[in-house]
Amino acid sequence: MMIKISKSLPILLWLGVCGMVFGCTPKGENKVSAELAAADTTEMVVDSARMDSGICWASVRLSTPKGAGEALTNSVREWISEELGGSYSGDYSDVKGMATFYVKEQMKPLVKESAEWNLDGIKLYSEITVEKLAEGKSYLTMTDMSDEFAGGPHGLSVLRGATFRKSDGRRIGWDVFNTNSDEFQKLMSDSLKVYFNVKTDKELAECLAFLDNSEGPIPLPHCGPLFTKEGVLFQYQSYEICSYADGMPNFVVPYKALMPFMMETAKRLLK
Repeated sequence: MMIKISKSLPILLWLGVCGMVFGCTPKGENKVSAELAAADTTEMVVDSARMDSGICWASVRLSTPKGAGEALTNSVREWISEELGGSYSGDYSDVKGMATFYVKEQMKPLVKESAEWNLDGIKLYSEITVEKLAEGKSYLTMTDMSDEFAGGPHGLSVLRGATFRKSDGRRIGWDVFNTNSDEFQKLMSDSLKVYFNVKTDKELAECLAFLDNSEGPIPLPHCGPLFTKEGVLFQYQSYEICSYADGMPNFVVPYKALMPFMMETAKRLLK
């Protein structure tokens, strides 16, 4: 059984409590998971910056690997800057400087919006947290969680991420999976049925209202595959395939179920 999660539930907590729709072995009996847990050794360094104008605030908290090799460290730092807008022109090794730069960038539209609208004491805000999600002997998975309220009827959360190959810092994408098959589509649709708590293809199509063709092939998430100890996390965003009220659809597919679709590049990350 897989549980539908709230976007406010911390993802690390969720990965520790959710079950698998494909009936993988119980925690403690999964050899692959045990091996990956033993490889969780990369030390992370945190740099942060915060600004508060009195009418709005922003914070940026960045975790980057320490002593993990130049290729991996540089790749993670570069990805972080791109995730936050890609406009930082300083040295990527100055992560504190990067955090300070981007918190100022986050504040600019908030200050403008706060000045233009009478918000009756309501503070606009933007909060960004980049941290390690999971790690194996050959990969490191990072997430970028953004939570903001910039006016309107509600705030917005975004959860993106990337899996990196430790040996050379390569970012892993969906191109290392064979996804163009009916079998892979069934794997995705069955997982989404559990998330939405529906049973039929018709009911699922009704949930996927934001797709141009809700009865056609289900698109892969814009977020790339996120390797975790339990399997690969498929992470959609608000409004990507469904309404805001349905949250950010997500599910973890155990490695055993994904093996037939994994190219050798992906399989080697589990060794």
